[in-house]
Amino acid sequence: MSIFSGATNFVINGATFTGAETNRDLTGIDVLLGASTPDAAVDAAVRQYAPSCFPGTRKQYISDIILWATALISEHAQSIYWIKGPAGVGKYAVAQTCAEELKKAGRLGAAFFFSLNGRDDHTRLFITIAYQLSTLLPEYRQVLNNRVRNDKTLVKKTMSSQFNSLIVEPLQELQRQGKPIARMTVIIDGLDECRNKEAQSEIIRLIALFSRERSMPIRWAVFSRPEPGMAAAFDDETISLLSHCVELPISLDANQDIELYLRGEFRNILLRRKLPLSPSWPTVRDMKKLVDASAGLFVYPTVVIRFIDDYPSLRLEETLQNILRAISSRAQLPPQRSISPLAELDAFYILIMEGIPKDILPSVQLLADMVQIKYDGRSWSAAELCNQLGYSQTEFRGHIDFNEDVDPTCSYFVQRESLQPDPHLKNRLLGVHGIKNFYHKSFYDFLVDPERSSQFCVTTLAMREKLFDRYVQIHHHYVQRYAIQNSDLASAIGCCSSDSLFWPQKTEFIDSFLKRRAFAKVSYRLSPNSPMLVQLLGDASIAYLQKLADLDYRKYLVSEIVWHFGLREGYFVLGLAGVERVIQGTVFGRIHSKRFTNFDPQVFLNMLKKLEKSGAVKPYHQNFSAGLTSIYRSFSRPGRSSGQYKLGHGEKSIFWYWEFDTEKRYFHQFRTLDLEEAMRVYRTEMFKMWKDSWKPAP
Repeated sequence: MSIFSGATNFVINGATFTGAETNRDLTGIDVLLGASTPDAAVDAAVRQYAPSCFPGTRKQYISDIILWATALISEHAQSIYWIKGPAGVGKYAVAQTCAEELKKAGRLGAAFFFSLNGRDDHTRLFITIAYQLSTLLPEYRQVLNNRVRNDKTLVKKTMSSQFNSLIVEPLQELQRQGKPIARMTVIIDGLDECRNKEAQSEIIRLIALFSRERSMPIRWAVFSRPEPGMAAAFDDETISLLSHCVELPISLDANQDIELYLRGEFRNILLRRKLPLSPSWPTVRDMKKLVDASAGLFVYPTVVIRFIDDYPSLRLEETLQNILRAISSRAQLPPQRSISPLAELDAFYILIMEGIPKDILPSVQLLADMVQIKYDGRSWSAAELCNQLGYSQTEFRGHIDFNEDVDPTCSYFVQRESLQPDPHLKNRLLGVHGIKNFYHKSFYDFLVDPERSSQFCVTTLAMREKLFDRYVQIHHHYVQRYAIQNSDLASAIGCCSSDSLFWPQKTEFIDSFLKRRAFAKVSYRLSPNSPMLVQLLGDASIAYLQKLADLDYRKYLVSEIVWHFGLREGYFVLGLAGVERVIQGTVFGRIHSKRFTNFDPQVFLNMLKKLEKSGAVKPYHQNFSAGLTSIYRSFSRPGRSSGQYKLGHGEKSIFWYWEFDTEKRYFHQFRTLDLEEAMRVYRTEMFKMWKDSWKPAP
């Protein structure tokens, strides 16, 4: 047998062999770590500046939670503490403070801080908790390591299976062995920011079932908004179990804490600027206005302080007075029947938007619209945003360093096969000009709600059309700078990657990556799979959508095939997650079977009809008999339909085939350069190709 059997990604340097660790060499804990979310931990580096409670504030809530978490085990002790409160009330800071205190006391088992800024994947929750527990409990770690090493698919199973296999059963095994484990608390913060709403209810249900086992050494503190839909999904057993859990509603009665926070932070602003401390700034009257405007929401004073602190020393008083005048002007308005607790926060956000220069505001709104459409909770690469929208460098700066194996003057795509494996390389490239995200989700909520943001709302049809126009313009920009060469894209004659970008890094290795990424992302958002296009198709006129007919679908598909060869997650039809299989010349796709319940055939067919009217797609039949066969197949049985089309025109076109069956519960499609070959593969492998080990038959 070859000494390289099973090895991958190795490099020979003279007589020295270096190889990447193979999957069979990984320990169970290694597999667990690879599937976890380290950034969700209480002391993760990315959360270094996570807000905690200002000293002296929220003392009663913190005390109650710590007392429950550290209380002695008793027959009547409750295993779940559910802390609920509306957006902006300060749950995050309370959770962070409690986690820090418990960690200092050696009583924190694990913590997972959900966030729409990149930590919203429920499939990683119990994996992450199990890994964190394993770093504290050696005997648990040994049991866990053996389990995962024997079955590495545990990290890919359902949340229920993960919970039982990685947490419940290992703890039970240790109990049977007579190995006691000290009582610890697991904190889950921001459950309402978990991406999947169904999963939110499932998480609570699993924890509730776990709480029946009184001897289990884990207590759970869960922080979330009071979501009505969450409780509606509970079964009778879960409702019964939760009726005994400890609930702690965080109220809006927080004026004293907010005043203490404001006074402390204003003092810190002066200290940072080495200005004399003034007991009269802000005045008692000014402070009362700010406290009253907060309406019990900690997010309001937090955003106000951040806003004031961004201004230079000479403008501190002026900035504060602008805020106070806005508060006073609202106080003079006629009282409304029902006032939202977010009304003052919205007024402050409008004040911020009004302060943006009018010549810059359209660009800011376009950027916000783009972000909210793709808003899945993650942070955004500044380089991606600017190069996709055609914005040049303004205030961002960044740099990136690579090891000596990289030739910075040569394209990323020429070198990527020979580079040592680096799982973080893509993120390093995307972060070249910095990473951006929403400071607080309340600003995102404000921007997407027309009743809150009024003329600054970014979800209107007018904003959709502006963003669509910009994407079409940028698509053509990149198309002109690419040529198809040897089944891949190469820079057109006279075009280099740096000259093609709106905000280049001026290094060919990086800019070639950013250019291909920007072209792919912009083109995707104009494709039938894009959630953005689905939204636009519902309202925009046919005449407006005719711009889709002129897109270069061929160059986009060629780029996609080369970049994503193999099997990958993250494919969408009507916004539904699925998987793609990319082989030479073709991209096959399907909706995940568990997501098919949400597939609406009529919405899809209506979208298709509008695309046909716009001229972007046209039915394609190689001959008359094939056309009859396709028509017969489409209507041969209710609930089953298929279609064969050309997407685009002339040399820019590709073939597109789709098929769904509501009885067998599947939606498949493929986009291809070679219809005959793609159809041959599809007909024989349509239900087999989604396995990791699948290879096309010769």
